[in-house]
Amino acid sequence: MIIIKIKEFLKVYKIFDNNNMRKTIVGITCDIKGKFYESEILYSKKVISAGGIPFYLPMTTEKKNISKIVSAVDSILITGSRDIDPLFYGEKKTKHINPLDKNRTISELLYIMSGIKLKKKILGICGGMQLINVALGGNLHQDINSCLPSAIEHRNGVKHKISISNDSLLSKLFNASKSNVNSYHHQSINVLAKSLKVSAITSDGIIEAFEDKKRKVIGVQWHPELSRKKQDLEFFYWLTNQNKY
Repeated sequence: MIIIKIKEFLKVYKIFDNNNMRKTIVGITCDIKGKFYESEILYSKKVISAGGIPFYLPMTTEKKNISKIVSAVDSILITGSRDIDPLFYGEKKTKHINPLDKNRTISELLYIMSGIKLKKKILGICGGMQLINVALGGNLHQDINSCLPSAIEHRNGVKHKISISNDSLLSKLFNASKSNVNSYHHQSINVLAKSLKVSAITSDGIIEAFEDKKRKVIGVQWHPELSRKKQDLEFFYWLTNQNKY
């Protein structure tokens, strides 16, 4: 039996950078399919490209376990998903909803609140952004076309322009006041949680990005992991660099 020393193992798997500093561990939420966890591989690829270590967060509703797990990571990525059941923001479900597994929603809500309590950086992507808003007291338009019939197309991977707030963290990350982003959502933020502020909107007024007023929490409605633009990689550099903003 060959015993590998811990330092050798860490060296082989490049847990430390060239300065012998441990790389940032980014906890990534995932879905469950049968007996297996699953997640879009591009999330972890982007984290690795930004110099971090991806760690898939197990789905659990045990608060004690959540706290221990969150303590072991440096940042948290709340990934995209299906629709959030409106019961989580006090509304009845309409015919347009394809709800996510409730256990996943509860698990992610616990990861969000524990991450905030432990002052971790948190990035929410698409459904993850919407869930952060719900976790902090906001709510959603259950279906854009039904609630906002004059809105532009936001589904099926179309691209549209966003206007970025000048005083936002997003403005610093992108170094721009406008950008083109992909779009895959049919729900959107209705009431923004009080602790959040808008970072970007589309021409129809739909919120495309937000940030917390005091804490290191960002939400974006598009999918930066699907983008090849250097700008979108900045989100992952933000997650993996604890000194970046």
